[in-house]
Amino acid sequence: MAHTALNQAALKAAAGEKATGRKLAKPVYAYSLAWHPEQRVDKDHMLSTALDSLKAQGLDEGYQAIILAHSDEPHQHVHVLVNRVHPETGKAATLSNNTLKLSKWAEAYEKQHGKIYCGKRVENNRRRGQGEFVTEPRKPRAAYEFERAAGNDSISAEFIKANETQKDAQLYEIGRTIKESHARQWEDLKRVYAGSRKKITDHGQTLKTAKAAQIKDGYRERWTMLAQTQRAERRDLWRREDGFLSRLFHGLSLLKEIRENHEGNAFMIALALISRRGHMAALATRHEAERRDLTREIRDVTNREQIQIDKGMRGDLDRLRGQFLDQCASLRTTQDKEHGEQRQRWKARNAERKEALAPYRSRRQRDRTRSQDAGRSRGRDRHTVQSAGRRGPGMGSCG
Repeated sequence: MAHTALNQAALKAAAGEKATGRKLAKPVYAYSLAWHPEQRVDKDHMLSTALDSLKAQGLDEGYQAIILAHSDEPHQHVHVLVNRVHPETGKAATLSNNTLKLSKWAEAYEKQHGKIYCGKRVENNRRRGQGEFVTEPRKPRAAYEFERAAGNDSISAEFIKANETQKDAQLYEIGRTIKESHARQWEDLKRVYAGSRKKITDHGQTLKTAKAAQIKDGYRERWTMLAQTQRAERRDLWRREDGFLSRLFHGLSLLKEIRENHEGNAFMIALALISRRGHMAALATRHEAERRDLTREIRDVTNREQIQIDKGMRGDLDRLRGQFLDQCASLRTTQDKEHGEQRQRWKARNAERKEALAPYRSRRQRDRTRSQDAGRSRGRDRHTVQSAGRRGPGMGSCG
C-alpha cells in the first residue's frame, strides 16, 4: 500500500491518466466500526460488514484495504484502512460526504438487525434530511489516535524504515560475503602451502630412495667378489687341513686374527690351533666381519648422500615458507583494507539512516510530549470522551 501511494505519479503515467491536480497529501483513509457490548458477531460477519461499509462509500472496486478485527475491548470492533490511490489507475478516491454516507449506512445496519443503539444518529440524519446542518460530535480519543497512527506520515515513516532496514540488510550481506571470502582465501593459501610442502618432502624421499638403490647397485660387484673370495678361502682351508701339522701351522698363521675376534679366549685359541672346526669358525668370524665392514661402508656412503639431499630439501622448504609468510602478510593487508572499507560503508550507512529517520523521530517525540501534556490536563475527562464514542456501529462515534 505504501508503495502504491508513493508511486501514484508513475501509476497514472502507466495508465495514461493526466498528471494534473494537487499532490495527494493524505492517501490513507482510516475509520472503525464498533458493535454494542451486548452484540456478539463472528469474524465472517465483521468482515462482510466492513466490506459493505466500503461499498457504501464507493471504495470497493479494486482499492487496497486492510481490515483488522479486534476483541480486546468489551465491544467487538474492526479497524479499516483504505489506500485512496487506485493500484491500476493511480487516481485518488474522493472522500466527499463520506462521514454522512457512513452515518446513513450505520443507521440502516441497526434497523436491518432489529435494534437501534444510537438514537442520536437517527435524529441527526432526520434533521440533515430536512436541510439542517448538523455537525459530528468530537471524535473519540481512541479513534483519533488510531487514525493518526494510520495516517500518511506514519505510513511514510514505516516505508522509509523498511527501506532503511533493507539497505542495512544488503550491507550486512556484503559484510558476510567478505567474511566468508576471507576465510576461504586463508584456507586456500594454507592448503596450497601444505600441498607444496608435501610435494617437496615426497620428492626428497623419492630422491633418497633412488640414491640408496643406486649406491646398493654400485656395490653389487664388490659383494659378488667378496662372496667369491670367501668361498675360495673356505675351500682352500678345507684342503690344507688334512693333517695335524698342517692344521697347527695354519692355526699359528691365524693366531693373531683368532685372538682379536675371540677377545683372547684361551680355550677358543687352543681349539682353533688343533681343530679344523675351530679354524673354520675363525674363518667364518673373519668373513662375517668383512661383510659387516662392507655393509657399514655402504650405509655410510648412503647416509652422506641422503644428508646432502636433506640439505637441499630444507633449503627448498625454507624458501617455500618465506614465500608463504610473504603471501600471508600481503593477504592480511588486502583483507584489512577491505574491512576498513566496510567499516566506512557502515559509518556512511548509519549517518544516512539517521538523516532519513530524523524528521519522523522528532515528530514522534513532539507527539509524545504533546500527548503527555494533554493527558495531564484532561485527567478523567479523557476516559469519558473515549467511552462516549463506543456505541453502535459506525466511525467510533454516534452522530
